[in-house]
Amino acid sequence: MAVALASVDHSFNFRFPTFCCSSKPPTTTYRPAVILPGLGNNSGDYHKLELTLKEYGVASVVAKVSRLDWLRNAAGLVDPNYWRGTLTPRPVLDWYLKRVDEAVQEAKQLTQGGTLSLIGHSAGGWLARVYMEEFGVSQISLLLTLGTPHLPPPKGMPGVIDQTRGLLDYVEKNCSKAVYTPQLKYVCIAGSTLRLLPVCWAHAINL
Repeated sequence: MAVALASVDHSFNFRFPTFCCSSKPPTTTYRPAVILPGLGNNSGDYHKLELTLKEYGVASVVAKVSRLDWLRNAAGLVDPNYWRGTLTPRPVLDWYLKRVDEAVQEAKQLTQGGTLSLIGHSAGGWLARVYMEEFGVSQISLLLTLGTPHLPPPKGMPGVIDQTRGLLDYVEKNCSKAVYTPQLKYVCIAGSTLRLLPVCWAHAINL
């Protein structure tokens, strides 16, 4: 993860299908959402997503991340756990978790005492699980992940390399499972394009 920036796709293809929901402005105010950028992405990549959510009555805050920020992950190279494939999120990703917490605190000002949703793109999805494990889930009702690998790659298979150097193993062993519960709901979306077909985004993040 520390050196895998060259292969990152910085394009975030988000489209809201017009047949999914009514085109009329919403009459309901939904709980706000915090958007967690994926590996190599910056906050600006999610501007269209912010605007689309706003059109459907969902206020959002994007965690403030720049592309250069991801170079901080290179600090993991000096950790022997990186080379052993047993890297842990902290301290190498403390900077990211801090940005997420800042965004959550900002979004809480919009909740009027209610809860909020997290939307994690790619690595932002499993980093959201780390955040919830470290900072708590009392203000969070739902985690929606987009193209997020929630399980570590299989071990012992030729040609299979864990690009997270053990981070997904840590998440699997130490974070709450990504399963739907009445208290904390999960929606996982994967595919070649981030487009929901019969499901409306506004409803999906307010289950």
